[in-house]
Amino acid sequence: MLSQQNLTELFAKHHNWQDRYRQLVLLAKQLPDFPDEQKTEQNQVNGCENRVWLSYQKQADNTYIFSGDSEGRIVKGLLAILIIIANHKTAQQIAAIDFQSILHELKITDELSQSRLQGLAKLIERIKSIT
Repeated sequence: MLSQQNLTELFAKHHNWQDRYRQLVLLAKQLPDFPDEQKTEQNQVNGCENRVWLSYQKQADNTYIFSGDSEGRIVKGLLAILIIIANHKTAQQIAAIDFQSILHELKITDELSQSRLQGLAKLIERIKSIT
């Protein structure tokens, strides 16, 4: 999986929304398969246009590994970005992340609809609440 630095480099190459959109779809495809048995009410993130699931495992070193899935390609791509940013970090590190600022830097949030932005906020809220 990519690092946050790789993400910045990847999106810096794309100068228009169509290219960034394609990159989101590619990132969505790179998310590991999310097992059907984890698509539970408990893992579902409410407030998103599409159904979205997010789960996590706390590692022995107190870092977290997130996994997730969505029925929508764009949402799944956004989820992939959030997972890349949050993975392998401690609760304190995750709490300190300014996800919105990073997404703005990647020039992703500018083109999203209001409902997608609200769903994105819900995903970020869920990631921060886990820790």
